[in-house]
Amino acid sequence: MPPPAPPALNGLAVTSLVTSLLCLAPLGLLFGCIALWQIPRRGQRGKGLAIAGVSVSGAILLLAAVVIPVVDFRVWTLPARSDSGDVTKPGWTTIQSIRAGDCFTPRGGLTEPGTPPLGGSVELIPCDTPHRAEAYASFTLPEGDFPGLDGITATARPQCARLFMDYALDPLAFGRLQTYYFHPDEQGWAAGRRTVVCWVARPDNAELDVSVRGNASDLDATQREFLAAVKPLNTAGALRPAKSPRQDLAGATAWAGHMAQAQAETIQLLKDADLPGAEAPTDQLVAELEAGRPFWQQAAEAPDADTFLSHLRSVDQHDGEQPHRRIRGLLDLPLPASDPPQALERTAASTADRARLSSGRRIGTGRTTPASDPDARRRTPHPVGPPLITRTVLEGDLGPGQERMRLDRDPLW
Repeated sequence: MPPPAPPALNGLAVTSLVTSLLCLAPLGLLFGCIALWQIPRRGQRGKGLAIAGVSVSGAILLLAAVVIPVVDFRVWTLPARSDSGDVTKPGWTTIQSIRAGDCFTPRGGLTEPGTPPLGGSVELIPCDTPHRAEAYASFTLPEGDFPGLDGITATARPQCARLFMDYALDPLAFGRLQTYYFHPDEQGWAAGRRTVVCWVARPDNAELDVSVRGNASDLDATQREFLAAVKPLNTAGALRPAKSPRQDLAGATAWAGHMAQAQAETIQLLKDADLPGAEAPTDQLVAELEAGRPFWQQAAEAPDADTFLSHLRSVDQHDGEQPHRRIRGLLDLPLPASDPPQALERTAASTADRARLSSGRRIGTGRTTPASDPDARRRTPHPVGPPLITRTVLEGDLGPGQERMRLDRDPLW
């Protein structure tokens, strides 16, 4: 008598395992449950296959429930540009693709102390919609061996500062800002990358909703003349050394010499300027700057850091902030607000505070970082004189693989 035929294999049990291995977990789980219900009732084989399908599908679904809330599954869509090059539709691109005038949000936002570095991609966004940052210039570093962070900083920092003054025309019109720059790390340098991208953002991940690009056609002749007069002093102030005078007295005294020259240039331009209705505060501003200039000259000749800082305390007494505000009001230029989150401000710390900043003490809401720490990632107010932008330092490696670059913000004593 022939042996009885083996029970039939349940088709849904096989389907459950196959679909689970294809990462179709919901189907695998459904087919497996149905198969486990059918098999004992029909006397079929395949219980082990159904159990395996249910187990694999359940594990995939459990993993997805854990991973999806914490992983950013952005769809990579390319931005669209108009014929003039302006971004008209948001989309993702690499750091190397950023152009001057592009508004964007770095992937993950701006890094904070102790957090992973930014990735190598950014989302380009039309400048009239909320965004985190705006690229305002780029330039190419000279060929040769990798110059190291210090070498790149020595070139990029002053260049980006000068270019920002040209781009914004009147930085005070846009609120409180910080300048940054992307540059190639050693791996990127070996791959042939030499481009530095200068960009600007609000501190603390606050958003911009307009472009910070200045348009001379939006200013009248008197406004343009006043902004041109204060530009030399603003630009020189933005070039202040990264290291404190206790770390680099020669750099600090050289900068003080440049400040004295820039102040003299601004004084002469203000004297020559025709500012109808603002003559009195202009004379007051000139008087304050003339009173403060000798202290810059003395700081340029200081034999030690304590003497240097003492002269800067004297400079602080003649910063000309009040007449400067009156001039801006009379010329219908935006005024620097007293609330730091709403506007560019001079600095929250006095020059005496700067000396304490260099030793790493906490002042107000700012936190200081010793400039000798090569991995500094603190946010701090940047004392830049009247009426300049606030700047800080951040060093971090950007991104994995071929898109790695470095991000730096300008440093504080």
